[in-house]
Amino acid sequence: MLVEAEDGADAISEVKNQITYSEEAYPTWSDWHEVGGRWDGLFDGWEAERNALCYTENPLLAEDIIKQFAKGRQVEMNRYLAEVTAEDFDLAKMVENYNPEDYDYGIGMKAWTLARLGKLLANDWTSDTGVFDLKEGSANLRHFRDRLALEPNKQFLVPVDFHF
Repeated sequence: MLVEAEDGADAISEVKNQITYSEEAYPTWSDWHEVGGRWDGLFDGWEAERNALCYTENPLLAEDIIKQFAKGRQVEMNRYLAEVTAEDFDLAKMVENYNPEDYDYGIGMKAWTLARLGKLLANDWTSDTGVFDLKEGSANLRHFRDRLALEPNKQFLVPVDFHF
């Protein structure tokens, strides 16, 4: 997660506050999650707070991590694209055969794949997003880059382990 904060502890607190379950239906982050988790120690040796890295502390490490997670998103988009462009994926036929009285689970999974690809392309949150800007509520990194130019010492990366 990308977040703007005064320090590492504040960054972790901000992430926890934003992803904690609430009465709001959106966003549905996961069935449960924790800061760090399987990503504990991602910033070992560079952080003031174990699970928060100020971008300016180590821009090379921060960029490597951002690129790694963004690359994972691209891999997933390509995987979904392969599924929706497969010969047996006929979107027109899916629409034609849609029946609100009788749900076809086979079509449902294809629709899920199409929706997932659409969410990733729209920079929305999914479990495949990888890196997400909590301040802007988007996977678009441009907002983070703009904030880096204005207040680089307030830009943090905080790993969150989401379970689905």
